[in-house]
Amino acid sequence: MNGPALHDDPDDMLRTWVEPGAHLHFASTMARPNALLYALARTREGRHDVTVSVAAVHSSAHALALSGAVRHVITGFLGDVYPLPRHNPLYAHVAQGQPFTAEVWPLWTLVQRLVAAGTGAPAAVTRSLLTSDLRHALTADLRTVTSFDGGTAHLVRPLAPDLTLVHAVLADRRGNLVLGSPSGEGAWAAYAARHGVLASAERIVERLPDDCSGLLAVPGHLVRALCPAPRGAHPQALAAPPATEVPGYPDDYAFLEEVNAHCRRGAGTEWFDRWVRSPRGHDDYLRRLDRRPRRVARPSRTALSTASARERLVILGARAVRDRVLAHGYRTVLAGIGHSHLAAWLARDMLARRGVDIRVCAELGFYDMRPAHGQVHLFAPAHLPGAGHRVGLPEILGGVVTAGGEQCLGVLSTAQIDRSGALNTCLLPDGRWLTGPGGACDIAAAADCVVLAQAEPRRYVASVRHRTSPGDRVRTCVSHYGRFERAGSGESFALSTWLPPHDAPGGDPFRTVARTTEGWSAGGRAPVPEPAVTARELDALRALDPDGVYR
Repeated sequence: MNGPALHDDPDDMLRTWVEPGAHLHFASTMARPNALLYALARTREGRHDVTVSVAAVHSSAHALALSGAVRHVITGFLGDVYPLPRHNPLYAHVAQGQPFTAEVWPLWTLVQRLVAAGTGAPAAVTRSLLTSDLRHALTADLRTVTSFDGGTAHLVRPLAPDLTLVHAVLADRRGNLVLGSPSGEGAWAAYAARHGVLASAERIVERLPDDCSGLLAVPGHLVRALCPAPRGAHPQALAAPPATEVPGYPDDYAFLEEVNAHCRRGAGTEWFDRWVRSPRGHDDYLRRLDRRPRRVARPSRTALSTASARERLVILGARAVRDRVLAHGYRTVLAGIGHSHLAAWLARDMLARRGVDIRVCAELGFYDMRPAHGQVHLFAPAHLPGAGHRVGLPEILGGVVTAGGEQCLGVLSTAQIDRSGALNTCLLPDGRWLTGPGGACDIAAAADCVVLAQAEPRRYVASVRHRTSPGDRVRTCVSHYGRFERAGSGESFALSTWLPPHDAPGGDPFRTVARTTEGWSAGGRAPVPEPAVTARELDALRALDPDGVYR
């Protein structure tokens, strides 16, 4: 065979190639293979007979749980990312094996496993898990070793799926694939697959145009089967290189909100039946999308005359990031999703006004972000107008953060933080699932960090239920009334700045800390007064978030 098998649609391709017991990897590029994911859910509904690995399970990937097609999932995140990063009730009992068993890894460590398999290496090497409780469930795939610098590290088993599923911007009949950007995992998952790649594409041509020769991401010999799937990444965005002459499309935020809302207020079965089970293949799915009523613009939330507690959190967080960059000379800032990425964006502008240039990055391959007003989602392609600034996950979490950690400041959000700085984003005290580590565990293990969390006793705890991400390099924790800071690992956090919250104007910082935390200390000296939030700061934040998603 000179090229891949050509199929008419995703359902036919997956019905032909996927066998019981297969391990399938859904490649996490910016053009996620959602048409293939739906096809898997339709063609194997109720069978519980495949293993799936994917960087994150959210939005359309909830179909994996709702279909009953999957027995086991290997991932770094299970929850929602839009409009806010938060837990989803579908996975409340995933730690107990429902709706499937799950193996949870830090994001960069998961991709390192793919890189190891894709390069024929016997193992990957990581330090992300040395003090994380995640390691206790992963002992079969970890080996502790002494490294050349005299420290310790983990050898990690390569991750080699049977088949990798990819959605391409453009493909030719020989199987050569051009991917969207930023590239996320890039082609590593394709090289890692034992039996090759199943690919969908926005457009299939006889041969790739000469202008696309430098854009080739997956070579044709890896591709076993190929099918057309226009808008195959929907509801996620697709950013197409201009040379492909394929039109891109933005995130469908209304659709993302719909699936998450259905799963949060019920079992998600109504959404699954309408958008996954009922369509007779991908073309029918597109016809239903085109008949969907146009969304009426969501009215912006009424802007308060003063900053809300969440807005104060973001603005105080931005100030903390600004001050740490000025004091320590970091050259890059890694923005985690949530209030943290808004703080990183605001800090970039604060520093620019002082003549300081920092590069704000995000894990999937966003480098030197220039936030687009009104696009509050961290991973919207609109934040990267220049294609030259679009790289991949290995370059960001590997190069910028892990290798360049001394020059990088991580800015993270969390569900819980304890007095040692350890972060919990996995398990509540009653065993219910939160979201997972994402890339935070890798970031916190390699770079100094600022963490944003609104002060409440359930968030600021004496000791976390699950030490998801290490706290050794957390230097500042920002609340809605000030910063808790410490000079180094092993030292105690103390309240260093103070802006009285609305529910305690002119209140006492020591009593406020006692009321809003579980055993945290305000320190032995009075904190420095934090300047009041200015109109300029508030206007800048509301320009980024006009709908008040984070208000």
